[in-house]
Amino acid sequence: MKYINKNLTIEKVNVQKIAKKFGTPTYCYSHKQLTENIKNFKKNFSSFSPLICFAVKSNTNVSLIREIRKLGLGADVVSMGELMIALKAGICLLYTSPSPRDRG
Repeated sequence: MKYINKNLTIEKVNVQKIAKKFGTPTYCYSHKQLTENIKNFKKNFSSFSPLICFAVKSNTNVSLIREIRKLGLGADVVSMGELMIALKAGICLLYTSPSPRDRG
């Protein structure tokens, strides 16, 4: 986010135009920043070759999860609802439910 000619923008898109088109509140994500953060994270752990998973609990936006999948991450899910969202996004899963009733 930055100001251009006294207008708040996200990736050079005027925030006021977004608000007029979609209403408020509106959630905006920077694909550029998401990509940069994930690539940086993967680079710093490349010597381990870990399975890096996004916690679906933190954000259940299917479109966002699909973009995360395209960047090579998996999904950490702990509930049936999160599992259904991850399956819809077509992302690799790590199911870590702490509840015995969710297992088996």
